[in-house]
Amino acid sequence: LGLVSGQPFRKPTEDSLFCFSLSQPDGYEMGLLALQHRVRISIFACDEYAVYSNKVVEVAPGVNTTMVNSDLKCESGGEFGTALNTDIFMTVWTKVISDGRYRYNHWTVKADPDAVFFPERLRIAVHFHSEAASQPRGAYLNNCKFGLHGPLEAFSQLAVQTWAAGSAKCVQHFDDLCSGPCLWGEDMFIDQCLEKVLLVQRVNDWNLLSEAHCDSKDWHDCRNGAIAFHPFKSEGEYKGCMANASFGALPMSALAA
Repeated sequence: LGLVSGQPFRKPTEDSLFCFSLSQPDGYEMGLLALQHRVRISIFACDEYAVYSNKVVEVAPGVNTTMVNSDLKCESGGEFGTALNTDIFMTVWTKVISDGRYRYNHWTVKADPDAVFFPERLRIAVHFHSEAASQPRGAYLNNCKFGLHGPLEAFSQLAVQTWAAGSAKCVQHFDDLCSGPCLWGEDMFIDQCLEKVLLVQRVNDWNLLSEAHCDSKDWHDCRNGAIAFHPFKSEGEYKGCMANASFGALPMSALAA
């Protein structure tokens, strides 16, 4: 006789990452994810990973999407004309939380498929934020002076637990504030929710993301040492960015540490 386990336990390494992407089942995003899997970059270089979509699709041999209950369609609007995708990502986060893999990693990372993302660089960054991550409500990284931008989002394990317990409170709070749903994208919603309502520590890290929407002048060169570059929507452009970034090679100072 023996015990029947629940979820399999995997002892996390220091600064371990669970990374996920949401993708349309058709189109260029799946092609980018297949490329990332072939060369083991982006979420596929994390300790654990998952790809979510509204259909079960083979991303690469042995890698299928996990289905979420959403048509993945949204309108654009609001003050900034952004994709009003909060409801979509609330559904995705519900699945992330129920799957539970975040519990076995120090950080949970959401990466867009068209972001050229180097997890080894992120591990160095989060190591410097370990004290903030250990706060009772956890911490998350703000990647832009204009507020959190969605291409790369990083949350400590305790921050995800705080979000899981309190996201419904945020929905009610902002519905009351805006007299109905606020016309925000998911990045603005989770940023406002975590910092203003759930009191999760917000840590500014300007090396996290290089993109035009955050006033980066050289994002397309992919040579400034950032952790992620966005957006690169064709495989050719994506490969070019990887090469220019030396495939995520670490600075010599980091290697000598």
